[in-house]
Amino acid sequence: MAKSRIVRIGTVALLWLAAAAGATAVGITAVGMIGSDIFGSSQDPLTAAEVEQRLSTPSAAARTEAPSETPSETPSDSPPVTPSTTPSPAPVEPPAPQPQSIAADGAGTVIAQCNADGTVTVVAATPAQGYEVDSDDDERDDHPQIKFESDDLEVEVRLRCIDGVVTPEIEQKTDD
Repeated sequence: MAKSRIVRIGTVALLWLAAAAGATAVGITAVGMIGSDIFGSSQDPLTAAEVEQRLSTPSAAARTEAPSETPSETPSDSPPVTPSTTPSPAPVEPPAPQPQSIAADGAGTVIAQCNADGTVTVVAATPAQGYEVDSDDDERDDHPQIKFESDDLEVEVRLRCIDGVVTPEIEQKTDD
């Protein structure tokens, strides 16, 4: 009975050692593959000469041949191409509004953008240390107001959209 117990403990120990060795081998292999793709080929940096050579060879898109200068013959049953039958270019979309950052006299920063309809959207309002933000969204006004409040100072920022640019009006009030 004691001998079978020793054999079981020895077998478990050998299996544990084999599993630990296998896991270590997998880990070392995985670490060795860092910097190379899955199939083992690594990407070495290009030399300056290789970069120059790759830049000097035309890409596949540039290799397409330009149409020849000689007019091609068109079958008589196909209509000639005129400016009225050529497709017109797609209309150009106006650029998306870009958020602008507005500094509020040391009390904080407002990030806002003009909308296509001339209204202003406040993206974010970040108070400076010692200030809190109070946003006046109750009125649903086209010109939002953000207040930065500290113990003794209130900085009010009113935003308007003028010619596609967010224009702030900043007013400071002290608590007396």
